Amino acid sequence: MTTAYPPPHHLLWDLRLRFAHDDDNASRAWMPVTPEVCGDDGSVRAGALTTLVDVISGGLAARAAQPNWIATADLTLHMTGRAANGEVEARARVLRAGRTTVVLEIDVVDERERTVAVATSSFAVLPRRDINPDISERTAGSFAPPDGAALRVPYADQLGIRVLDAAAGVVEVPVTDWSRNSMGAFQGGAVGAVLEAAAEAALRTASNSPLVVTDLHVTYLSFGRVGPLQTRTEVLAADADRGVATVALFDTGAEMRTTTTARVVATRSLL
Repeated sequence: MTTAYPPPHHLLWDLRLRFAHDDDNASRAWMPVTPEVCGDDGSVRAGALTTLVDVISGGLAARAAQPNWIATADLTLHMTGRAANGEVEARARVLRAGRTTVVLEIDVVDERERTVAVATSSFAVLPRRDINPDISERTAGSFAPPDGAALRVPYADQLGIRVLDAAAGVVEVPVTDWSRNSMGAFQGGAVGAVLEAAAEAALRTASNSPLVVTDLHVTYLSFGRVGPLQTRTEVLAADADRGVATVALFDTGAEMRTTTTARVVATRSLL
C-alpha cells in the first residue's frame, strides 16, 4: 500500500516549495528567499539550495524511472551568485535515463534571470516497493504548500542541527518525521544543510574568517534512518578567502554507519 508523501507537517511544505512538472524530461520548482533560509551574509544558504535541487530533481528522476523508484546517488552544487530576496527557481532537465541510473542537470536562477547556482545529480534506479509513494497525481501538473506552512526559525534550527565541536566540525542532527524522505530516512537535500553547518564551523574556526559555503559535492552511501546523525570533518586548506574540507556523516544509532561523504568549499564572498 502506498503512502502520502510529504505528510502535512514537513520540510517540503515549510520551505514553501512550489513545483511544476512540465513533462517527463523537465521540471521547475520555486522557493521564497526568506531570512530563515539565509546565512549571516544575507543570502540564501547552499544547504537550502541543495534541498531545493534534490527535491525537484528527485521528482523528475522518479518520473523518468517509472515504474521503478529512485534513490539519490550523488549531488554537486556550485553557487555562482547571491540571492537575498524574492524567490529562486530551479530548472531541472534529464540528461540520461537508463536502466540503472538517471542523471539530471539543474540551473537555479533568481527573479532577474541571473544564475545563482548550477547543479548535477544522479540517481540509482531501484525496484518499486509498496512503501514508495504514488507520485503520478502530483507530478502530472503543479502543486503548492498548504496555507500556513512556513519556517518560523532558521532552517538549520528547525532541522535540529547542533554544533558539538566547531573547530572539529562536529555537528549532530536527529532524524524526525519533519525531515524524513519518502523512504523513511533523513531527506537527501537536507543532508546538504548538515554538511554545510559542519564545514562552515570548521573552516571559519580554522581561517578566523566569515567563510560561506559555495560548493558541495555529496556522495550518498546509505540511508540515515535511526539517528542522531553526526559529522566528522577534515580541514584540507583554509585562509582568509577560501577553505576546503571533507565531511563524513554517520548514523550513530546504526553502528556508526557512514551515510554520506562530501567535499565542501567555502569562500569569503560570492561573485
